[in-house]
Amino acid sequence: MTTIMRLHRSNFPARVRVHLLGALLLLPVLLNAQKLKERMADRASEVFDYPTMATIYEDLVSTGKADATDMRRLALAYRKMGQPAKAEATYLKMMSTGGQSPDDVFAFAEQLRANGKYADAIEWYGTYASLRPEDARAQAYLKNPRIFERLMRDSASATVRTLPLNSPEADLGPGVMEELLVFSSARGEGAGGRRIYAWDEQPYLNLYTALLKGETAEDPLVMRKEVNSRYHDGTMSYDSVADRLYFTRNNYYYGTLAKNEKGELNLGIFYSDVVTGEFGQPEWGNLVPFEHNDQQQNYGHPNVAPNGRKLFFASDRPGGQGGTDIWYCENLGNQWGAPINMGPEVNTAGNELFPYLHRDSTLYFVSTGHPGLGGMDIFYSRLSQAGPGKVFNLGYPMNTRFNDHGLVFINDTTGFFASDRPGGKGSDDIYGCTVRPPTVYMAGIVIDKETRQPIDGATLQMKDDKGAFVENFKVESEPGGKFKIEVPYRDRYTLIANKNGYFQKQLELKTNDDPLEEIVVEMQKYDYAAEGLVLHGETGQPLEGASVVLTDGQDNVLESLTTDASGKYAFALKPESDYRIKVDKEGFFKQSARISTKGKPNGVIRTDFKLFPLVVDQVVRLENIFYDYNKSNIRADAAVELDKLVATLQDNPTVKIELSSHTDCRGKDAYNLKLSEKRAKSAVDYIISKGIPKDNITSKGYGESQPSEACVCEKCSDDEHQRNRRTEFKVLSK
Repeated sequence: MTTIMRLHRSNFPARVRVHLLGALLLLPVLLNAQKLKERMADRASEVFDYPTMATIYEDLVSTGKADATDMRRLALAYRKMGQPAKAEATYLKMMSTGGQSPDDVFAFAEQLRANGKYADAIEWYGTYASLRPEDARAQAYLKNPRIFERLMRDSASATVRTLPLNSPEADLGPGVMEELLVFSSARGEGAGGRRIYAWDEQPYLNLYTALLKGETAEDPLVMRKEVNSRYHDGTMSYDSVADRLYFTRNNYYYGTLAKNEKGELNLGIFYSDVVTGEFGQPEWGNLVPFEHNDQQQNYGHPNVAPNGRKLFFASDRPGGQGGTDIWYCENLGNQWGAPINMGPEVNTAGNELFPYLHRDSTLYFVSTGHPGLGGMDIFYSRLSQAGPGKVFNLGYPMNTRFNDHGLVFINDTTGFFASDRPGGKGSDDIYGCTVRPPTVYMAGIVIDKETRQPIDGATLQMKDDKGAFVENFKVESEPGGKFKIEVPYRDRYTLIANKNGYFQKQLELKTNDDPLEEIVVEMQKYDYAAEGLVLHGETGQPLEGASVVLTDGQDNVLESLTTDASGKYAFALKPESDYRIKVDKEGFFKQSARISTKGKPNGVIRTDFKLFPLVVDQVVRLENIFYDYNKSNIRADAAVELDKLVATLQDNPTVKIELSSHTDCRGKDAYNLKLSEKRAKSAVDYIISKGIPKDNITSKGYGESQPSEACVCEKCSDDEHQRNRRTEFKVLSK
């Protein structure tokens, strides 16, 4: 009106003003007609008569009188009717009007995604993000523009089968009740008959059963009127603990409709017990509404946990994250506790529906808010005492660009779900499926810690939460340092990266907490390095859980680590520097070694440590302690080994030991005993000379009285004689 009035005041010729006056006189009539049509469309929307709503707005668009609001409502009607191509075309036309809102831009991006036009969708998500940068929904796609490629990557992750029970009408909402598959169908049998639901111009939904036969189900029969009503009766869950059937229906209770303040008939949860009839046959008990139903909101898609302790459901009740959310109630014995929202890890500003708890640990559900391939995708999250973990998309072929929903299982991997994908008999069909156990997808980049440049060709392996390498898994970082990994679901993993000229890098990953598609592996290059193994002194096996500390020449701590099951350690070193490596594990002797890079152009200094248990009477053999024939003086090579014992005693100053020397069986007993005593004393004197308190060490010669090899003297080999000529120490106190 403002523009027209401005024109009316301008200096137009008289004839033009006459025509404008006629147009102004006609305008109220046209506006009244348009408002009448909009009012009729609103009324159709209130009763979910989207075909009528679409017809009215189509007429408005065809006359050129429709504005952005009219187009928005027409697109909504098309979406509700399952006509995505028309919805997309309407949104596209709306984008050219200049009257679109940021919400319209997002809806257009969502429609493009649901129509499989992923590149276009990413572009419009970008437009929306520029208008509302704080909205995480668009950012989830923009941060991972290859997400659609990833979700489509593995067609072997599941197999999907058609079933003989489907009809040309909608079949959906599968659930399992002992040997039966229970589902909803609009095929028009039973209570309500062929009464048409205006939304999709099909009969109202009723519950049906079919016989489970292996991986399929057949012989569908409509359930009795005790369960079905003349309105919608849908998604169910059988509580085997209480012998009770929970299901969704319109708020219609024994002939009474409970509408909300707008006059709409919302959904509620109802249940009926299996009872023993007059002739001992099982029958349905009274219909009972869920105690938390509220006619002002929708409650539906109930799912009782296998142990009967929780009831999950979908609702648009206040206090959620937006749209419909997944909620649950605790079983308090004779009633269900107050509804608890699953929280933002599961719920989004979109719609979350069809919860299903598998094996009391994995929650499967449907979402339009988490990043996915289509309108509705199936997701899962592992539950723990801390709550739900990270949400994962099941990917193709369980999810498509169409609506996929209502997954349930009959064992660990075999189940049923519903979809409106092509290839079925009707608008929604029920499919059988075999789903590979949940997997975890990870992706990231390997870079040089100092230069931040990508590292190609790094070898990546994974260890599970029990420390075992994942079988048949080894990948290399691609050009640009990028990598992608898919492994069976575990709560924790250790990512191990190796590359020549770099230290091995280990990265702990918590599946439910860490950003698994933004992993950065920083590898430290070295010219000088210290590396080695920490071993159990008795078994020689790698020792896990040992603390390894690198200090400088003044014993200032530079770096530390704890060994894993490999027992490996590694540190970067600088040129012309002195270092000390200290190794400690509770219940074992501490050890240390001094190393230096001074005078060395480059290279790796390797030092292995054998940690012996620190227990009284523990006997430890000192290797490579040799004496010249018939002599007891300390040779240079023996001094090197005794220096290691000196370092051990310095690291364990409270330990008292007995150092003993043994001979082989050749020679006279008395001579061998005297020789061994001299050798033991000589070793102890050497150790005391290095600063070990004499009260901490005593000497003892045993001669040939305690051979380590059980061989007859005349038949002992040279190696056996050598092993009998040994030096040991025994722990007296700690």
